[in-house]
Amino acid sequence: MRWAYLWGLAGLLPLRAFAESPEAPGIAAKGFVQGALAVVEVLAQSSSRAALQLAALGADLPDFPATLVAFFARLGETGFSLGALVARVVLWLAVGALAELGFRAMLAKFRKAAGEGGRGLWLLGNLAAMAVFAVVGGWPLLMSVQANSGAQSFVVSYMLALVMVRVFALLARLVLAPWRPALRLAALSDPEARRLYRHLVTIAGAAVFFLVTTKLLRAGGLSLSATLTFALITRTLVAVAVIAAIFAHRAPIARILSRDRKGRRRAAGWQGLAGIWHLLATSYVALSWGMSSMLLLLGRFEANTLAVASLILIVALVTLCLMLDDWAARADAATPATTLAAVAGQRSPPSFAQFFSRLGRALATVGTLTLLVRLWSGPWDIWRNPLAEALGPALTQLMLTLLIAYVLWQVVAIGSERMLCAAAPGASARQTRVATFLPLIRNTTFVAIALTATMIGLSAIGVDVLPLLAGAGVVGIALGMGGQALVKDIVSGIFFLLDDAFRVGEYVDTGLAEGTIERAGIRSLAIRHPLGALHTVPFGEIRTIANHSRDWISLRLDFRLPFDTDLALLQAEFEQLAEVLAADPQLGPLFVGRLDFGGVVMIDEGAMIVRTSYKCLPGEQYRLRRIVYDAVQKMFQDKGISVAVREVRVRGEGAAEHGPATSAGSVAALGSGQEMR
Repeated sequence: MRWAYLWGLAGLLPLRAFAESPEAPGIAAKGFVQGALAVVEVLAQSSSRAALQLAALGADLPDFPATLVAFFARLGETGFSLGALVARVVLWLAVGALAELGFRAMLAKFRKAAGEGGRGLWLLGNLAAMAVFAVVGGWPLLMSVQANSGAQSFVVSYMLALVMVRVFALLARLVLAPWRPALRLAALSDPEARRLYRHLVTIAGAAVFFLVTTKLLRAGGLSLSATLTFALITRTLVAVAVIAAIFAHRAPIARILSRDRKGRRRAAGWQGLAGIWHLLATSYVALSWGMSSMLLLLGRFEANTLAVASLILIVALVTLCLMLDDWAARADAATPATTLAAVAGQRSPPSFAQFFSRLGRALATVGTLTLLVRLWSGPWDIWRNPLAEALGPALTQLMLTLLIAYVLWQVVAIGSERMLCAAAPGASARQTRVATFLPLIRNTTFVAIALTATMIGLSAIGVDVLPLLAGAGVVGIALGMGGQALVKDIVSGIFFLLDDAFRVGEYVDTGLAEGTIERAGIRSLAIRHPLGALHTVPFGEIRTIANHSRDWISLRLDFRLPFDTDLALLQAEFEQLAEVLAADPQLGPLFVGRLDFGGVVMIDEGAMIVRTSYKCLPGEQYRLRRIVYDAVQKMFQDKGISVAVREVRVRGEGAAEHGPATSAGSVAALGSGQEMR
């Protein structure tokens, strides 16, 4: 401890000199930095005193059992009989427990006759059973010890502890419902819920019992060193039990954080928390144990209460956040648009329920952190230090800035996601253009929010942001002169987007790459080739861009036919085929114009080439090409129209014997000594 204190002071000396220096740029002379240094110095000095006290307790540890025996002996001499008092307490509590069991049996018969009811009736029934226990067992017990102040203090303290444990157990049963799965709020099996419930109640009971016992021992006149020894030993046992329970229930609690009771997978933040929650909880328990032990060594016995209250606050925060997340999911499930999107397998747009859920979680987190800071700073007397007075307003402004930035961030994120979901494939041209522009605008807004929040936060802790802004301007000029290609890409992209030259999801050819646009960034275009390769093309490198997804697209099909084909009959058949395709309820809407027969477009030495063409919606040309090919082939077969086969004609010296011409299939009949030309 001493070495840690000396090392901490050695590390703080340069910072203190920097903060107190009049030449310190951008730092308030008596602002945030000096306040933070004052807090750290208070903690370092307190740790040094606690280390000395711990060493003294270690020296007195062998005498601890004898000290306890002498303490109870002195109590016996004053007429206080612990054994008789405990027997009386057990007797009256047993009477109260029997009365409560009888009331619960009557309540069970009533439920069986009238129905189980909901969670509210269950809660009222348990509260009524606890009231019966208190009236039948607790009240007579208090009346029986009125004559003895020491016994009365003993009974009142432990009765309050019992009430606290039973209220905690009731809240735990409300969430876990270990014996009523229908009312369970957590995604746990029956054995997991019962085991977790037992461990929670046992640890809570032990912690409250040790807390009350420590206060009673101190009030009864036990020496300070013995009381501290008892408090440290019991706190260590409780901390070890909590850490063991954390790792024993690592998987079930991770399931609670990652999925709700109906199996819905929570957001990515919850998934990340589910993977590391045991590490965070263990770190908090260790930190809480260290801080409260240090306070105990300094004679601040409220440290036990602070530790318990802090744990309750954190558990309540996590529970509230889970309830808000489940509420948002239920609200989304009740929204028709979300339900239809889920049935269609599409991504559902974020709802305002999700926004209010995130806002509620943020407010709860900020409020819990504020309460924790206030709780733990009180025993250290930090705010009495004049140098630390600047910390309070600075931290408040910083937390408010972060909260407002988070709210704005969520508004932009949810609003943009809703607009992007509305601009899904098949949407109008305006919506697809929004889908192209929106990611760029959203990213720019995010950067602006982050920069503004950073500047306000730095200003809140005493940093002068004017030199930073001036430096940022100089850096921006330097980057602009040195990164001309980057500026060219950004400016070119802005004008491409303003000209509406392309949109996300369209098929384009830039000369450098060809494919479907997947993303339009700040300085580049992500194009997915039909074969799968993803090309990133800077806007400044694009000279021309061919968009194959606007309005319509035309495709031409050529056929080789013999010279004796009846062209008039062929034209009539193609016109009839065009009418059939246009009347088809599925294929007709895909054509922009009728199938057009262009007649003969070329004649070679062995056939004439006829052409047909059609206009269709972008992206449908290749599917329609296959259909048109199949229809034309069937038409040729039905009308007896043959397709001209390519031939190779050869002539040799024996051409007079074999005929004027020989087809490619008859080349093998020529003599081996003949010359082919």
